[in-house]
Amino acid sequence: MNSPRKLPALVPVTTLALLILALLAPGAGASSIPPFTSTSQYKALTQFVEKLDGLSSTPVTAARKATYENQLENKHEAAVNKSTALFNRAKKAAKADAQRAFKVGTRTIRSTEAGELAALRRVYDTRMDQAAARYDAELGRVEDAFDSRTASLRKQLKSLRKQKANAGSPLRKAEIQAVIERRIERVKGDRKLLQEEIVDLKAGYRREKASIRAAKASASRVVEQSDDQAIATLRIRNNRIYNTRVGTLQNRRANQVGSLETKLNAGRAAIARMPLAA
Repeated sequence: MNSPRKLPALVPVTTLALLILALLAPGAGASSIPPFTSTSQYKALTQFVEKLDGLSSTPVTAARKATYENQLENKHEAAVNKSTALFNRAKKAAKADAQRAFKVGTRTIRSTEAGELAALRRVYDTRMDQAAARYDAELGRVEDAFDSRTASLRKQLKSLRKQKANAGSPLRKAEIQAVIERRIERVKGDRKLLQEEIVDLKAGYRREKASIRAAKASASRVVEQSDDQAIATLRIRNNRIYNTRVGTLQNRRANQVGSLETKLNAGRAAIARMPLAA
C-alpha cells in the first residue's frame, strides 16, 4: 500500500488568494442592512425640519411652539434610535461574518482530500439548517420585543385615559390628551418599524442562503492546503478586516449622530424664530 501523500509545506498562492477574497467580501448579514438615509425615521426628521424652516416666519402660539418642540424631539430620538439599531446590527453582522468566514476557511483548509467532499457537503447542509433556525429565532425575538413594547405602551395609554377621565380642569385634560396622542404615534411607529425589521430579516435570510451555496461550491474546489500556515494567515487577515469594518461603522455612526444633532439644532432655531401670535 502506498503511504499517504504529504501536504505541501506552503499554501498555493491562488488558493490563499481565493480564501482572503472570501473574507473581504461583505457578508449576508451586512448586505441586508439598509442605508440610514433611506430609513423612514431619518426622512421624517429631515422633512419635519424643512417644514419648520418654512414656518419660521409664521406667527404661532406658545402652545403650538411646544407641540413643534415635542414633535421635533420625538423624531430626533426615533432617528437616533434607528441609527443605533443599524450600527448594532451592522457590528453584530460584521462579527458573525468574520467568525463564519474564519470557520469556513478553516474547514476548507482541513478538507483537503477528495474523500472528504461528501462530509463538506453535509457541513454546508447543516449550515443551511442552522441559518433557517437562526432566522426563525431572530424573527421570534424581534416580534416578542415589539409585542412587549406595544403591551407597555397600551398599559400607559390605559392609565393616561383614566387620568384624563379624573382630571378636573379642561387644560389638564388637554395636556393628558397630548401625551396620549404621542403614545399612540409611538405604537404606530413601532408597528411600522416591526414590518421593516421583518423585511430586513427575510432579505438577510435569502442572501445568507445564497452565500452558503456559493461558499459550498467554492470550498469544494479547495484541496491540498497547508493547515497551520493557512489558518494562521486567515486568522490575521480576518481580524484585520473585522477591525477595519468596525472602525468604518463607528465613523459612520459618529457622522450620523452629528448630522442628526445639526438637524435638531436647525429645527430648534426655526421654532425660536417663529413670532408669537397676538
